[in-house]
Amino acid sequence: MGRTGLLGLVACAGMAACPPAPCAVTANVTGLPAYPNLDKAAMDNVLRTEVLGRWCARFTATTTDSLSVVEDWYRKNLSRASETELDRDERFQRYPVFSGIKLALGRDYVAVYRLPNQPTIIELHRCTWAR
Repeated sequence: MGRTGLLGLVACAGMAACPPAPCAVTANVTGLPAYPNLDKAAMDNVLRTEVLGRWCARFTATTTDSLSVVEDWYRKNLSRASETELDRDERFQRYPVFSGIKLALGRDYVAVYRLPNQPTIIELHRCTWAR
């Protein structure tokens, strides 16, 4: 899918959070599974470039469920994904203290992590190469 097509999919405007659960799930246009027990969620209204030159649409959500429960749910639902600890991922090294995983399916990926005294954060990234 090209950059223009991916832009056309981004339906939820702005980074303002959608109302709980029903909108959170329907606003996810990444094609990656959204965790079923979300508290808040938002779809970026623009594509963002990453270090490798990819353009990515990002769906971000939070849940009060424990990090281990969310990680296990994604491992089960993305059983073919490769897994990396986020403390080994360059993009996430800006956080001083956190724990979590990244599950990659080709160019697309899911990051699930938790910062101290914060809810569990879920990021779904649908990526394409820039033209």
